[in-house]
Amino acid sequence: MKKLATILTAVAMLFSSLAFATDSDNVNAKVKAAFQSDFSNATSVNWEKISDYYFATFLINNLQVNAAYSEDGELVGTSRPIETSLLPINVLLAVNKKYEGYTIAEKALELTFQGSTNYYLTATNERQAVKLKCSTNGAITVERKLKRK
Repeated sequence: MKKLATILTAVAMLFSSLAFATDSDNVNAKVKAAFQSDFSNATSVNWEKISDYYFATFLINNLQVNAAYSEDGELVGTSRPIETSLLPINVLLAVNKKYEGYTIAEKALELTFQGSTNYYLTATNERQAVKLKCSTNGAITVERKLKRK
C-alpha cells in the first residue's frame, strides 16, 4: 500500500507546472536509455528527480509532454495537455450529456498510468466548477466540486 501511495504521489507530480531542470548527467543510465527508446524525437528535455522517480518534461512536435520513470527505467506514466475537442468521442458524448448546461474547459489533461488512460477536465456553470476524471470508456468520476461566488 505504501508503494502504491508513493507511485500515485509520483504520478501526481506530473501535474506540476514547476519543473526544475536537472542536469541530465544525474539521470541514471537505465532511465536515459529507456527515455531515448520511448521518445527518440523529444527536444528541450528537462529532468527532475523526486523520491525514487525521474520526471522528464519535454517537447514532441512542439507539444509539451511529461513522463515518469522508475529508477529501473520503467515508464510509469505520461501526461500531456490536449484540446477538449480532441477527446475520444465517447468521452465527449458522456460529458456533454451528463453536464448539459455547463461550460466545458477548452483544455484537458490526458494521463496514462499503469496502462490506463484518463482525461481530466473542468465543467462550470453559474453555481459551481466540477473537476472531472473521465476514463476512455466514458465513465465519469467527480474529483472535486468548487462553489462559485
